[in-house]
This record gives sequence, C-alpha cells and structure tokens, in this order.
Amino acid sequence: MSGNKYVLAMYDIRGKQDFIYRSSKMKEIIGASYMIRDCFEDYLFPAARTYSKEEKGIFTYKSKGGRVKAEDLKDRDKIFSRENFERHKNEGYVGEVVYDGGGNFWVLYKDLDTYREINKRFYREVLEGTYSLKVLSSYIEGVDFEDFPGDRQKLYALHRKNEQKEDMLHPVNALPIVQVDYRSSLPLAAKQKIGNGPDEKVSYESKRKYDKYAEVMSRKSYDRNVEGNRILDELVTEKGEESLLAVIYIDGNNMGAKVQKCLGNSKSYKECVQALREFSAEIQKNYIDDRIDDVDELLDKIHEKKNGQSSKKADEKNQDNDKEKKDGSKERRFVVYAGDEVTFICNARNAYRIAKNYLKKLEASNTEGEPRTSCAGIAIFHSHAPFADAYRIAEECCESGKQWMKAQRISNASLLDFHYCQGAIGVSLEEIRRQEETAEDHLPWLICGDNSLKEEKKAVTEEQVKAMQEQLVKAGRSNIKNLLFSAKKSEADFAMELERIRAHQTEKGIDFTLGGELKNETVRQLIYDMVMVYDLWFADSDEKEA
Repeated sequence: MSGNKYVLAMYDIRGKQDFIYRSSKMKEIIGASYMIRDCFEDYLFPAARTYSKEEKGIFTYKSKGGRVKAEDLKDRDKIFSRENFERHKNEGYVGEVVYDGGGNFWVLYKDLDTYREINKRFYREVLEGTYSLKVLSSYIEGVDFEDFPGDRQKLYALHRKNEQKEDMLHPVNALPIVQVDYRSSLPLAAKQKIGNGPDEKVSYESKRKYDKYAEVMSRKSYDRNVEGNRILDELVTEKGEESLLAVIYIDGNNMGAKVQKCLGNSKSYKECVQALREFSAEIQKNYIDDRIDDVDELLDKIHEKKNGQSSKKADEKNQDNDKEKKDGSKERRFVVYAGDEVTFICNARNAYRIAKNYLKKLEASNTEGEPRTSCAGIAIFHSHAPFADAYRIAEECCESGKQWMKAQRISNASLLDFHYCQGAIGVSLEEIRRQEETAEDHLPWLICGDNSLKEEKKAVTEEQVKAMQEQLVKAGRSNIKNLLFSAKKSEADFAMELERIRAHQTEKGIDFTLGGELKNETVRQLIYDMVMVYDLWFADSDEKEA
C-alpha cells in the first residue's frame, strides 16, 4: 500500500440479458443492447463533467464510440501509468478509465469524495435515461501501483459480497388500478409509434429503448453497416411460404484462463493494464470485427450463386427485393456483438453454413499460442415468433456445448448445437429434449478443435455429418420422413426402419453406421437431428458445397 487516497472502482451492469430480451419487439431489443453498450459514455462521463465546472471529467483511452484503435494503444498519453494518471489529474481530470472490456469497466478516481459524488449523479442519470437498468459499483481506497493483481483480487472479493446484498426491486411498483406491461409488469406510462397504426401505450422502460433505437439509427457510423436488415421479414426465403429465420448465439471458450495467461507474471499497473487493453483489442478484432467480415463474404457468395442459378421469372420476382438487398451482407441482423460474444439473425437456410464458417475462420485466425475456439447455438424459428424465446433457446444450445466440454474435461473445441423451434417454446431446451426422449443420446457437433475427440470417437464430427448426408441422399426423400417418425417413436422402430431401407436399397451400399464409426444410439440421434433440418441445410446441392 502506497498511502495514496486514490479510489479504484469497478462498474458491473447487472441483468443484461433480461433487460435486452424482456421484449420481443426488435427495435426495443436493439435499443436496449445499445443502451448497455453506451451506458458509461451516455451517463457516467457526463456525470463526471457536471461534477465541477472546472473539471474535465474522466480521461479515457478509447476513441469516441467506445472503439479501440491500434494508435490508441500506442499513444504515450493514453498508456496507463501512475505518472500519466497524476498528470491527467493535474490537467483537471477527476479520474481515468483503467480498463474497459470483457464486461469489466474500471475507473481510477482521485479520491473517495469524488467517486461518491459522481456516482450519485451517475445513478440518477441511469434511472432517468434507462428507467430500470441496474449498475453495481464496488471500490477500494488506496491503490498499489506495483501490485495490480493484488488490487484486482481485493476488488473482486468485495464485489462478490456486494452482489449478495444487491436488491432486486423494480424502480416503481404498479398499483391494481394501473395498466401494466404484461411482460415486465411495469406501468404503461407513455405513448410510442410502433407500427403503421395509432400510438400504443408502453412503459417508460420501453419508451427509452425505442428512443435509443431511433438515435442509433439516425447516426451515420460504422454500426449502420454492421447492423444489416432492420426488418426481419426481409430475411426470410419467401414471406408467406417459408418464413423461417435463425438466431445464432456464439460465445468464446475458456476466456478467463486466456485473460490470466495474458497477464502472465506482470505485477505493475502499467504492465497489466496495457496487457489487458491489448488482449481486449485482439478479442474484438478476431471474435467480432473479422468474423463479421467473414459472415458478409459468405453471404455475398451465397447471394451471387443463387442469383446466377435463378430463372428469369424468379429474377423478375426478386427485382424489388434486390433494390433493398444489393448484396448478401444485408441479409443478416446483428443484435449484440461485443468481446467474445455475438448474436445475430439470418435466413434459416444459411445458419449452419454461417456458424460453421465462423468457427473455422476463428480457428484459422490463430497463428500461435492458445487456440481460439467458441461454442455456437442455433435456434430456428418463424419470423413472427417471440424473438426473446428463440434467443433463449440459442443461448441454451451454446451452453449445452460448453457443458459437454466440461464433462469431457477439454478446453479447446468449437462445438455447434441447434434446435428447430416448433410450437410452444416457453420451456427450457433441456425439458424439450426430455419430452422428445433425445436428451440422453444428444451430442453437439464438433466443427474444429481438439483432435483427440475425433480419434477417441467421443464427438459427432463435421466429417461424420457430411458422410451421413451422403447416406441420407442415397436413401431418398421418400424414406427420410419415415426415419424422423421412427426415431421419435423408439429405438426398436428406428432399427426396423433402417433395416427396411437397407433391404430395399442394397445396391446403393447404404451404411448408417459410417463403417462402424457410430454407435446405434448415436446413429439415431444424428439422423433425427439432420432430418429435422434436412430441407434447410442438407437437401439442396448448394448446401453440400458449404
């Protein structure tokens, strides 16, 4: 302890997923995600600037909009050190952003009174600006500039205690005579233009989200290009005929260990903070920015190929759409993208190729050190189904891959799991699979990663999926639906159906065990999964080339 009175504070936005997906309206969801992303820029920084007319506010190393550029990390003035912090303090800044990334937001303030007074203003601004977003803050007083890991550990320990004492109350409770939002139970207190009809009553929270959406969409910035389509109906293959979309949720693996490795044996604030900032910028580039480019490149190829193969009549029919969708990159809608996590919506027919391409490109981006891997979850749903439920299923699919990795005691594998949402999806993925009697045998698909899993035959690999696709093509479309029905009935019915197909197609040499690679229960589960999405992902010859 150096005896200084500097205060290191950590801010933690609580209940992010609940805040974002409390509504099924796309504009609200997007507005909420931007409210979280811009929370400190919109509310903390202004609160610090109004704390004293003579003060400059909080110094930050990031460019406007919260993005880190390579020059930001090399700028001597922005590199964190005790000397720079004290110089910025003498220039009139009340504090400095130490680190912003991976869900962490750390600020070093000049003293405790400054931290408390700014927080009072900050929390009031958050309440008025978001209505219900919660931010938890913890701090330690007196920092040791030569022992960042020690201060970090103390702050985390204190924050965990504060989490246990956190209240879960809404800002306003509704009275029996008040109309309420049936999803959030918040009182309807404002009017908002939602569709083409008259204004509708919404809660203050919803109103703030719509306002944020309007503000973001009015910007002329990089994010406009990243977002893509605003209207989900534009993403479907044929409105009124096949209105299937997919939400893809991808989350990086083993990130805590990677953060620890990036710190290595560093001790001082200057070394550790610089390592964390560089690590955060690397994650943003490799897990988000470059992968978004890969998604657009793949969609462009799909778009061009389909246009080239379409008939003249189909071309004429799609002329109006082509005015809106001049390239494939508009045929997706990114919702959340930060750190190692990305969520987006696309046409259901493209979902498998996009997720698989993302995971493979991510692995290829690694040149040395720890491999880059993620788990992906896909939920296929109808365009007018509640998006919040589809998102939850996609997230649970992703989590099933992570749980499987944990059970196998592996840390580096890119897995994919998916679910075709049919009918009600108000229950958990685990419960759905339990009712379908597929939970015990279900395995996520290994796209890339740990080769030992392939050698020990512990996972269904992408190569096996391709080989099974060939067997299903041999079996013929007339037999595929029967395979699905029999797989849902029982193991005995499924075995009988396989024998019937083999007996009638002996000349084609059908082998659903893939030369003995798959056990009987794995054959049943893999065929069940593939047949569910056969027409979307495997029937078309174009899909084979993905």
